[in-house]
Amino acid sequence: MDLAPYVDHLRRELAVAAQTGGEEVRAAAKQLTSALESTTRLVLLEALSTAADEISRDLAPGSVEVRLRRRDPDFVVTPPPTAGPFEEAGFEAET
Repeated sequence: MDLAPYVDHLRRELAVAAQTGGEEVRAAAKQLTSALESTTRLVLLEALSTAADEISRDLAPGSVEVRLRRRDPDFVVTPPPTAGPFEEAGFEAET
């Protein structure tokens, strides 16, 4: 999942909000957005991780994990096990 569009959207929204101020406000907003990029990514990752935990609780015994690949998250979904043909018919498999 590419987080860049979300970080860029936040940057644009801050720039729009800064337009109501003077040149100093716009310059400060530009500096803030550059400084906040890594923090914004971290907050987004925390939100995605929390969402994955909540989904995993509902999906148990399956799960959803968030894994980082370079700077972007990937989701790994492990579905709950399905019953085999014997279990579905009410028979237990022999071990």
